Amino acid sequence: MKSHSKAAVALVAMCAVMGVASLASAQGSVVNKEEFELTKTSQRVHMPGLRFDYGFSEVLGLGVGYMYAYETTFAFAGVETLFRAGGGADLSFVVPSDWGGLEAITLYGRGRVSGVGPSGGVTLELGLGGGIESRGVVPGATIGAYYAGKQFEIGYFYQAVLQSYRPAWMSTHNVGLRLHIPLFPH
Repeated sequence: MKSHSKAAVALVAMCAVMGVASLASAQGSVVNKEEFELTKTSQRVHMPGLRFDYGFSEVLGLGVGYMYAYETTFAFAGVETLFRAGGGADLSFVVPSDWGGLEAITLYGRGRVSGVGPSGGVTLELGLGGGIESRGVVPGATIGAYYAGKQFEIGYFYQAVLQSYRPAWMSTHNVGLRLHIPLFPH
């Protein structure tokens, strides 16, 4: 019985060695070595876009935005990873969720940093600005985190009021959708 088990072990070991040698030989002839070289490309890009925000105090923000960004893309083994940093401005018209009329117009300067891979990534955002309403100007600041793709971001942002009075239209907790259209890379 021992001789049969030793023969079986020897046979399995020989098959494993031959299989590994065959696989290594096949990989050497099939795999393109250029795909496994790390490449890096960088560019600056203008990114106009659309903005949609929903505030948990039942308000909607509809607007446009612009960002000027610096992008670097790393590619390795057919997988690309994009890093983007930029600044810009967002202009939104704030209305109640029943579309009852214009509550305010907001303008925020925002900075964004993103890391995006094949399955998406993350964008972090800081903003400073405010809104114009019937009673005057209301200063504010935002901080947000978004799930990001190359041309969109969807996520949460917190809006802080920079004075003692918070108007009803200036929701503290918000969900935002940002659509970007990359133009004129240089």
